[in-house]
Amino acid sequence: MPRETSLRAWARQHMRPLAFVSFVICACAMLVGILLYVLPLWTATTTVTLVPVTRTIETRLIVNIGSTDQNHQVPGRLLPTVTMSQARTIATTGKAHQDAQAAHGYVTFYNSATFAQTIPAGTLVNAANGVQVVTDQDVTVSAVKYPTLGQASISAHATIAGPAGNLKAGAIYGPCCRVNISAVNGVFAGGQDARDYQSVTQHDIDAAGASLKASLEQSTTAALQTQVQSTETLITPLYCQQKTSADHKSGEEAASVQITLDETCTGMVYQTQAMQILLKYALTTQARQQLGTRYTPSGEVHITTIAQGTTTIQATGTSRWVCQFSQAEQEHMKANIADKSQAQAKSLLLAHAGVQSVSFSNIAALPDVEHIRLLFIAY
Repeated sequence: MPRETSLRAWARQHMRPLAFVSFVICACAMLVGILLYVLPLWTATTTVTLVPVTRTIETRLIVNIGSTDQNHQVPGRLLPTVTMSQARTIATTGKAHQDAQAAHGYVTFYNSATFAQTIPAGTLVNAANGVQVVTDQDVTVSAVKYPTLGQASISAHATIAGPAGNLKAGAIYGPCCRVNISAVNGVFAGGQDARDYQSVTQHDIDAAGASLKASLEQSTTAALQTQVQSTETLITPLYCQQKTSADHKSGEEAASVQITLDETCTGMVYQTQAMQILLKYALTTQARQQLGTRYTPSGEVHITTIAQGTTTIQATGTSRWVCQFSQAEQEHMKANIADKSQAQAKSLLLAHAGVQSVSFSNIAALPDVEHIRLLFIAY
């Protein structure tokens, strides 16, 4: 019994270190296995954002609107004509100056001599109030034929400018100039001081007309739009005839001017879906010829129209086409940039046909293929 007890004690003493070593070895093996499994999951996925090349394709067609069987024909119709008018009164902006004006009138000369007498231009005649007038032209006064004196009238003007030269009729009355000649004046008017005043300019008329045109076009378009059905599109700009009139001409004195615009517009509509189909087909054909099959359309076809005649328009279709990348191409791109520096990856991607620009998350180098994600954004 004592010997058996000592053996057990020896075994317990020497087996403990061996069990501890075995435990440590197993724990390390498990830790390595866990790390080999978990570490790949800890590797972050890097997103590489690429902007594909985008092209704009534009096509122009002369389109016949109607129901006849013609090339580039789209169903449509003419709308009833709309006539509208608008008027606007604006302050004038012209600044004009008028020098002082001399009064003008007529003087009648009477001749009591038995022979005709000529009064030369520039002859001075005095009024009772001291104002002098001067004749504008030569005038010959016939001889007396008793009991009627010879007489002749001639235009004249005051020698001083301003309202002081305005004369009542008869302010000049009595002998003047020479023997047997007397003079009587009619009313002299128009004498005024120098002054500044407002006047109409062509810019006033044009600016008001342009403002009226914009406003009237909105009104006529709205009026015609009420006749358009939900499946139709109104062709703009409208075909319109306009007439502008003003109550004052350019250069006339006026504090304000009223401009009136009369507009008569003819509207035409086309079937929206038919036009979309026609232009989409034309754009697709043109895109395939210019870009090949790698590009696909992005967004709607933008259409603008201009009337060319009563039933003919020029239709312009515009659409954006974006370069596409197949799945196999994307995998090839990821393989090329895997484990590369950011600079190397950027250079490789920009050299790839169809790539316009590239951006990365904030990394120094890219991870393996499994942790690269390509994101395509078209602007």
